[in-house]
Amino acid sequence: MKISYKKRCSLQEAQQLISGNIKQLQGEVVDIKDGLQRVTSLTVTALLPQPSFDESTRDGYVVPSSSGSDSGFNCYKIVDEIPAGKASVNRLEPGTVCRIMTGGCVPKGGARIVPYENCVERNGKVTIDAHLSQAGTFIRKTGSEIERGERLVAGGMVLQPMHLAQLSSSGVHSVVVAPKPPVGYFCSGSELKSSSRGLERGEKVSSNAFLLHGLLTSFGSWPENLGIVADSKDDLYGLFSAVKEEGFDVIVSTGGMGPGKYDLVTDIFVEAGGKVIFTALDMRPGKSMLFGTLGSTLFFGLPGPPPAVQTLLNVLVGPALLAMQGVKAPWPQKVQAYLEHPVKVKRSDVLRLKDGVMTLEGGRCQVRSTGKLELPDCYIQLPPGREHFSKRGLVDILWNRK
Repeated sequence: MKISYKKRCSLQEAQQLISGNIKQLQGEVVDIKDGLQRVTSLTVTALLPQPSFDESTRDGYVVPSSSGSDSGFNCYKIVDEIPAGKASVNRLEPGTVCRIMTGGCVPKGGARIVPYENCVERNGKVTIDAHLSQAGTFIRKTGSEIERGERLVAGGMVLQPMHLAQLSSSGVHSVVVAPKPPVGYFCSGSELKSSSRGLERGEKVSSNAFLLHGLLTSFGSWPENLGIVADSKDDLYGLFSAVKEEGFDVIVSTGGMGPGKYDLVTDIFVEAGGKVIFTALDMRPGKSMLFGTLGSTLFFGLPGPPPAVQTLLNVLVGPALLAMQGVKAPWPQKVQAYLEHPVKVKRSDVLRLKDGVMTLEGGRCQVRSTGKLELPDCYIQLPPGREHFSKRGLVDILWNRK
């Protein structure tokens, strides 16, 4: 006998219910070369100041500090040359200078870099106008950019290439990050095949498998394809029973979520010991969606159409994976934008999310519907109770910051 579930919730309620069932993953130590797109579990601070020495920012001559503006030192003896990567062993004494290159280490006693074009060198000496010998210019002081112990990256941040560059130059060799959650996924449907080779009439490629793998990877997980499962009670029950022992943090399925005779995912999930938390959203897409737990594993049963899968991955499943890794604000940000064109919906009974492209023009955030084969970068929220949304009307959009 088919089991009926009526637990429906709004998008916001769904986010809260999902958040309440997430257990944050414990951190692991990785080398910074393996840290790209990983989420920091702890705050990372600088072990070295930046720059770590007084550094020349120009090619020229480093001159010493003088006792006063009328010291009279216009002609200096050249005592050393300092390319980048070399430190002078000598302290710069009054009346002497060193040639120095950009990035060179300023010697003790050095007060200012005077560029080559402001100097005249002849017979081992250099002549500099007195007013160009004042202290301070063209030297980056030790720690002027980053001090030792200064926070570089807060906990809960997704590490980007510039983070890794800054960490390495500040003496950090490893970081504590959240493990990548293992996620199993499968596509339900007897008509599905893994490839277009040998397709027969009535069969189609399981494109959701590729969509799931890419999107789950982009949200920092280790996805594993559990294959295609036929619309069979025995096959579905066998899969749910098997994944209990696999140690997945999350399982995601597509298809088999409607009210039809062969839509079996919800019933078999329960028979296999799953706990249902909600089975529908007051939203399209999402009218047929299951969220529950199978032991300690979170389960997301998504509808079959790829556009719906993409939307629900971006607004619910993916952010849940980010929250599991400790990202502080994982859910899509809600911002307002002006419609570039009018929008009409066929039914206005529930909230609708429509694929959109956001732009900034004249200081205003604007949004339009995606064109054919165009990828969305946000989702336009069309609230219930309205069928027409006018051009230049203000709407809410959901935007993923990852």
